[in-house]
Amino acid sequence: MNNLSLTPKFKKKIKWKEELKGWLCISPVVLGVLIFTAVPIVYAFITSFYETGLHGLTFSEMGTFVGLKNYTKNFMDKFYAQQFWQSMKVTFTYALINIPIQMVLGFLIALFLNREVKGIKIIRVLFYLPCLIPGVCSGVLWRQLTDPDYGVINGMLSKIGLGGWQWYNSAKTSMPSFIMTGLFGIGGGMILWLAQLKNIPRSYYESAEIDGAGKLRQLLAITIPMVTPMILYNVIMSLIGTLQTYDSVVGLVDNGGKGDSMLFYVILAYSSRQHNYGYSCALSFILFFITAVLSVIAMITSNRWVYYTEET
Repeated sequence: MNNLSLTPKFKKKIKWKEELKGWLCISPVVLGVLIFTAVPIVYAFITSFYETGLHGLTFSEMGTFVGLKNYTKNFMDKFYAQQFWQSMKVTFTYALINIPIQMVLGFLIALFLNREVKGIKIIRVLFYLPCLIPGVCSGVLWRQLTDPDYGVINGMLSKIGLGGWQWYNSAKTSMPSFIMTGLFGIGGGMILWLAQLKNIPRSYYESAEIDGAGKLRQLLAITIPMVTPMILYNVIMSLIGTLQTYDSVVGLVDNGGKGDSMLFYVILAYSSRQHNYGYSCALSFILFFITAVLSVIAMITSNRWVYYTEET
């Protein structure tokens, strides 16, 4: 029996059974990914080469094959180009302003909460609680609170003599308002920063204190270099999330807001499905390409400024 167990054939049989058990265990997840993710992606890619309405949801009703027209009309057709570039302007303006603000404030709050004092865990929970509210629900809530005529916030501002704020009822104030209200979800990034700060060995700071380094010097020479992997992660994930901004905007404004001031890219892609489902799919893959290129650039350039310890 011992000799039999040592034969390559017997070992291969046992390994095959173990692999089969493993595949059976993960089969629900694999099937879910294939059915609800892979198949829709392939179908959307095929549909992006056709011009079809919402009725064209089966391969037997794909509509008219137009090749790359759905991709090139953003540059060739004046009507589509105007909406496309407006959505790009809104989306990247929001990304360029919101990502740095969210990252810096999240980092500063994490620094403040990275201490062991009485009640600190409760404060951390309070900062994170707004992140548990779904995006659509959060948008509807803020829409009620910021109503220029009946909103609670404008009522409070009027009572202290600051007057009302147009919030999302004006093209000039809609984007600043969206960035401002988005700060209530800063707790999500704070948790990530806090986890990274906890991984920095305390011995580094003790050695710096012995050498006479102050708090600012420790921050610049130890803390920031040690959290650069989290900076890279936050940049990429924030970029992906910001370019896909949709749910929180839907609850706030209708059809891109006043003067299309809130016409984010995904809002345009979703609303375009009504007249041309293929064009909507093409917009989605253009966004995928843009996101992939920016992510690759971030990863390539990270070798110059991201510091990895030997343990990682």
